[in-house]
Amino acid sequence: MMARANPVLLNDILKLGAFDVTACFSCGVCTATCPLVEEGGEFPRRLIRYAMLGLEDKLLGAPELWACYYCGECTRSCPRQADPGGFMMAARRFAITKYSIGKIGKVFYDKIYGSIALAILSLIMALGIWWLHNPIPGGNVDLFKFLDEGYIHEGGLVLGVYVGIVALANVIIMLRYLFKSSNIPKASIGDWIKGFIDTLFAEVLWQGRYNKCDSKGRFISHMGIFWGFVLLMIATTIDYVTGARQLSAMVLGAIGGVLITVGGGYFIWIRLAKRDEYSTYSDFVDWMFIWLVFLAGITGFLIDLFTYYNLQLTTYTTFAIHLIVVFDLIVTAPFTKFAHAGYRPLAVWIYKVARKPQAETTTAV
Repeated sequence: MMARANPVLLNDILKLGAFDVTACFSCGVCTATCPLVEEGGEFPRRLIRYAMLGLEDKLLGAPELWACYYCGECTRSCPRQADPGGFMMAARRFAITKYSIGKIGKVFYDKIYGSIALAILSLIMALGIWWLHNPIPGGNVDLFKFLDEGYIHEGGLVLGVYVGIVALANVIIMLRYLFKSSNIPKASIGDWIKGFIDTLFAEVLWQGRYNKCDSKGRFISHMGIFWGFVLLMIATTIDYVTGARQLSAMVLGAIGGVLITVGGGYFIWIRLAKRDEYSTYSDFVDWMFIWLVFLAGITGFLIDLFTYYNLQLTTYTTFAIHLIVVFDLIVTAPFTKFAHAGYRPLAVWIYKVARKPQAETTTAV
């Protein structure tokens, strides 16, 4: 069956990024110079053609869309200044809006609607804290006398279930596009298992493809944010399971907090400096995500500092701000750049398995 064309596809993607891909005459320089392109999975030229022809399903069903980390090499080498790297970034934003259940993600990629949504979420959490908090206790600062620990743990559990359900629904939508475009390869169970293990260690835990890009600062900061959240999640789990603050959790939480604060601060700095192709254009949702990450880390440290000096009102106010920021970060996670943590590993896993027959054919020849 012939794919249906969307005549406004390119314009819709253009609204989510700054690029001039209409200047592209498909010379292939971008594909040839990209350090992440491997045989059997070429981009960005093919994906650009999909967009120009209005082949929305083909674009959204291409795992190669997520194999790109926007090194910027393709944009630097493009003889027509078509900014193929910028196109890939914008296309991923477009994909997130389309994969999201109920197309909710589209709200956060609009500056006005996104700001309103973020303000409403912050207000809801602020009112919840105001309603549930206890009178400021006397003596030394005690966060859990101000706000019962049970509320925080139970609220975190509810948010975790919410994120899991919404993320699963979004991934199912993504898989439907992949199946529709026939990009789910027919492979043995062994190939799928091997591809999963390879993706888990090489892509998720080490992010080896990202390391192929020239910007080591971005790679290190990206790894820092990823592992920072992993350590914070482990620390929270330890406290929840044991029902008390543990030294191991405090140490892991402190390390995790440092990693996301430094990593978030680095990405804010390069976006403000605009020193490379990656940071030349930033969408509203990019700023929203990275500021929430940075604020989550910095408020966590300020809480410890103010607690040490027993600054009661300042500590409890900062604690409330911290909870609001974390709430916003978690609730919006399935619709912002956090979603990359789910879509990218899945796409790269499929990408690796799909390329295997190509590699074997080439070796046989």
